[in-house]
Amino acid sequence: MKFPENSPVVLGTITTPTGLRYLARKFVSADAIEVRVDALLAKKVSKEKIEAALKKRQHPVLLTLRIPSEGGQRTWNVKERRELFLQLLPYVDAIDVELATMRVMQPVIDKARRTGKTVVLSAHAIRKPASPAQISRWVGEFDPQPRTILKVAAQIKAWRDLQQLAALLVNQPDWPVAVMGLGPYAAQSRSVLAALGSHFVYGYLDAPAAPGQPSVAAVRKMVAAVNLGK
Repeated sequence: MKFPENSPVVLGTITTPTGLRYLARKFVSADAIEVRVDALLAKKVSKEKIEAALKKRQHPVLLTLRIPSEGGQRTWNVKERRELFLQLLPYVDAIDVELATMRVMQPVIDKARRTGKTVVLSAHAIRKPASPAQISRWVGEFDPQPRTILKVAAQIKAWRDLQQLAALLVNQPDWPVAVMGLGPYAAQSRSVLAALGSHFVYGYLDAPAAPGQPSVAAVRKMVAAVNLGK
């Protein structure tokens, strides 16, 4: 199974035990499914149950083991996190690793690339908007290799915050970049960012995975409204 390359990719997140059922369904409204392992483990879903559900997947999967400082719901031991990534890697089509943990997760990234997986390198400003200097630093840390996507998610509290996120898409036209807003203006911002070329547009399949995240159904309407539907 191959992770979608056409843009925009509508990603449906799952963060609950019941959400795992979406993996085996023949039809879902998302182009691919993000499995938030940190959220599932926080809800006492076992690693074995997550692996079993992934083995039954009918859709491309993005595997995410988020760290708390960037919105994750589980505190990780580096060795544990690395081993779980490698354990589940054969059953997914893409992985999300934060730029901040790229160095310690390099063995995971290398294995993913050797096995033809897509690598998403992400950065998050959860509690307050990202500053221009912060965004510039993230861009400088990103190495645009094949099948590698830069993802930035940041709080939007004012129009200028959305402008800064939009500028990231405009200033890097040759990179696959996924950009999204968080917080009370998240839903409105995603339609704007999708129109400007955000590679991903996230929505939830079971419950919101980030502040202000809309449902996949709402995301589909946004994409259609900006005339980007496929």
